[in-house]
Amino acid sequence: MRHLARETLIALCFLVLVAGLAVTGGAVRAADGGRGALSLIYVTNQFDGTLSVLDTRARKVIATVPVGRAPSGVAVSPNGDMVYVADQHSRDVSMVDARTRRVVAAVPVGGAPTDVAVSPDGRFAYVANGGSNSVSVIDTSARRVTATVPTGSEPVGVAVSPDGHMAYTADEGSNSVSVIDTRARRLVATVPVGAGPVSVAVTPDGRSGYVANEAAGNVSVIDTSARRVTATVPVGQGPFGVAAGRTHAYVAGLGTATVSVVDTRTRRVVATIKDGTPGTTDPFAVAVGQDAVYVVNQGDGDVSVIDPRTNKIVATIPVGSNPYGIAVGPAR
Repeated sequence: MRHLARETLIALCFLVLVAGLAVTGGAVRAADGGRGALSLIYVTNQFDGTLSVLDTRARKVIATVPVGRAPSGVAVSPNGDMVYVADQHSRDVSMVDARTRRVVAAVPVGGAPTDVAVSPDGRFAYVANGGSNSVSVIDTSARRVTATVPTGSEPVGVAVSPDGHMAYTADEGSNSVSVIDTRARRLVATVPVGAGPVSVAVTPDGRSGYVANEAAGNVSVIDTSARRVTATVPVGQGPFGVAAGRTHAYVAGLGTATVSVVDTRTRRVVATIKDGTPGTTDPFAVAVGQDAVYVVNQGDGDVSVIDPRTNKIVATIPVGSNPYGIAVGPAR
């Protein structure tokens, strides 16, 4: 569980760096309109304990929201009204009102919550608890956990199917993906994947799941109906974040400082985008929009904006310290 251990070290470093100072405040995860339609990007900053709000049209931070300790994964409700942040060291999920940009609730969950996904109808949020081998199911109206579902070992990534009937967790400790029936709220299958799975994404048609296996240096492609791996795509050292669009999946290469573009029809890498310097930039998480792809660069503290038509980086947006998760939603 390398990255969870790393976050513990990060927290200690943060305390040393900011001791005695007061902290004040002002990322398929979503669809966006790139430079055309106004959308918002949400990025968690672990060192700062904040959420950056970015305007996709202006390509700049327009607000910074204090949240819990070591914020990690982030998700946006389908209507864009609420943002959910998994606070790894606070053991809760911050619910942020997208209009007022304030935390309106902190919902206690399991140990080391690392990622969060929201159902298509917005009624439930699913939280991967890497420290307690479970998924917490939050009723978003009641703002409380209504079920806890056991998973494999160290679930650190979570995704929900487009129809909302299934949730999937990347179980880093057991090299597997847990398949959860969201209506029955129980584990219905376990799919073996590569070594060190850390993130999972489901294609918009719901037919395939893409799993980034950090230790194996590849991506497992799961047939969601058959519940088995049907392809393995090599992508290089240390793949971490993965997001799936209609025709391509994008994989953030933590070890290679690249973004791999995978054709979801042929299941082959069709482009490799250089994103900074290996060992310092640390491409970590990725979100796919209608007109742009957004990559969190943890080491550089910024977000790269990729034009999917040219597979070129067209902008870089500074955010907070040690950014971790990213999601894109409609502007409210």
